[in-house]
Amino acid sequence: MTKSLLLTMFSVLSFCAPSFARPFSLDSVRAGEVASAELPVMPQAAVPAQAEPKEWTIIYYSTTKDFKLRPSFLIQMLDLKLAGSSGKVNVVVEGSVVAQAEDGSISTPTLRMAIGGEPWSLEKAVTVFNEGMDLKTRFVKESALREFSGDIVSRETGVDTGDWRHVAEFARWAKANYPAKRYAFLIFGHGNGIVDAKKTAEKGTLADEDTKNYVTIPEMRLMMAEIGKVDVFLMQSCLMQMAEVVWQVKDYTDVVVGSSEFLWSNGFFTPALLKALNENPQFPSLAVGDLMAESYVATLPQDKTGHVSVIPTAALPRFAEKLDAWADAVMKADGRDAAMKARHKTVRFDSFGLVTLSTAQSVNYSISGDLYDFVRLTTENIPRETEEQLKAAEAGRALMEDIEKSLVYKYYYKGATVTGFDYSVPRGIAIHVPPRKILTGSVDGMYSQIMQTNYWDLPFARETRWGAFLNWIYRGK
Repeated sequence: MTKSLLLTMFSVLSFCAPSFARPFSLDSVRAGEVASAELPVMPQAAVPAQAEPKEWTIIYYSTTKDFKLRPSFLIQMLDLKLAGSSGKVNVVVEGSVVAQAEDGSISTPTLRMAIGGEPWSLEKAVTVFNEGMDLKTRFVKESALREFSGDIVSRETGVDTGDWRHVAEFARWAKANYPAKRYAFLIFGHGNGIVDAKKTAEKGTLADEDTKNYVTIPEMRLMMAEIGKVDVFLMQSCLMQMAEVVWQVKDYTDVVVGSSEFLWSNGFFTPALLKALNENPQFPSLAVGDLMAESYVATLPQDKTGHVSVIPTAALPRFAEKLDAWADAVMKADGRDAAMKARHKTVRFDSFGLVTLSTAQSVNYSISGDLYDFVRLTTENIPRETEEQLKAAEAGRALMEDIEKSLVYKYYYKGATVTGFDYSVPRGIAIHVPPRKILTGSVDGMYSQIMQTNYWDLPFARETRWGAFLNWIYRGK
């Protein structure tokens, strides 16, 4: 697979990582000598009258106002312009940029775009980036936005991009104005998995740097219910490929693509997707997920690592049956000690963003672990002395087989996690695994002090036996 040429030329990539420390705030800019102001009005493209649905519409939603991700949105738009458009595929985008006008004033417009026109040359794309991105401040210059004037349908300021209702409104607008036979919905922004930190202080999924708002895991289900069915749901956000998150969207998509670990902000290689859909509009939804997962890993910079998996939601009912059977069997076999031992060696992902402080801390306090690995280790630790223990071991093998052969359609990886585990060990689906250490000293304290959402209120915890299993691990009941 050919790498994104833009990606190889610009060293501006960063983790799409959760962090309790906010390294940069627009408040510091607004308080300085450069005043915030409206950018000059630019010509905007009219919404076309589309008589017949196209084969596909790519709905791309981005929250990249913060310092780390500012260049990423422009890079991805340039990737899309390099691919061009066709009569078979719509590409509809909404994203915000921190923009600098010619007079030096700063604003944060939210752009609604329909990518169109002839493919750009690499030379033009490189020129637009080099002349339009200030790599020190990561402001996008007005000259770069002007190049997209033919694609911009609307331009607003003061938009709360972290409000789930606004995300849903955009996606509904895209489906109404750019109808298609099938839809791929891609979200790009910070992700925290099931860690919905207090909205008053911390980041979450699709976090808005200005409003401090974000889409919680319960709100994700509300958002998807408002949007309606999409064929493929791609989460270009860290830590999101968890059983609890996939469960939230299972009724609204056929395929879920995401990563259990950090994602590099170069994101999925969208030119490969557009090329495939333009050449073969009948491209199956699972193949779309497969292509995006493979291309993300294939286009990683040489010194970077990562993993992405593809999950067909049709496999979830059977998976839930196997999971429930295993959880019940372990509890009946009195396998608590085996599970407690397993949690010390299970592959962990940096759910609290502590790896920048200490890898050991990120591993010790993480509440996100690879499900396959946790089941494997627990099964290995359970004695084979009683009928209940033998049944628990059998249920463990059945669950692991289901994860490998049914639930996770494809799993691509390279290297090791940021927490130090080789990516060949996990299988592509994470879950809330009891941590080695509780961040606040107690489970109740963790959820009341730092979490916006109580885990046991999530549908996955209530609709499967996993909530009861964790309760048994944590509290012995």
